[in-house]
Amino acid sequence: MHSISAVAKAFGVPISTLRYYDELGLLAPAERRGNVRHYGREELKRLALIQRLHHQGLVSLADTAELLGEGARGREVLTATAAALAERIAELTGAHRLLEHLLTCPNTDPVRDCTKMSAELDGIVDSALADQETR
Repeated sequence: MHSISAVAKAFGVPISTLRYYDELGLLAPAERRGNVRHYGREELKRLALIQRLHHQGLVSLADTAELLGEGARGREVLTATAAALAERIAELTGAHRLLEHLLTCPNTDPVRDCTKMSAELDGIVDSALADQETR
C-alpha cells in the first residue's frame, strides 16, 4: 500500500487532485488509515489510465469518468474522441506543410511575399466573405 503523498509524488500530481478524483468516484483509495488514503496496485493502474486518458488531453474528465464507469457510452466517447483527434491531426499536418513550405520559399520575406501563402489567404478571405453574404 502506498500513501496519498507517496502516490502524488510518484505520479507528479498534487494531493488535491487525488482527493478530487476520489470525490468524483474516479479513484477511490484501497483503504484509509486514520485520515490518510492508501492505494494498492490496482488503484495505481487506474490512476495511470486516468492520466493516460485525461492528462494527455485525449478526453475530458467527464468523458474519462464515462469511460471508467459502467455506462454503455464508452464506445461513443472513444469514437467521438478518435474523430476529433483525426481532425486535429489533419489540421496540424496542414500547418506543418505550410511551415515547411515557408521555410523553403525563395522569397526574402516568405510570410508576406510567398505566392502560395497569398493564394491561400485569398481563399480564406473569399470563403469568409461568401459565408457572410449567405447569412
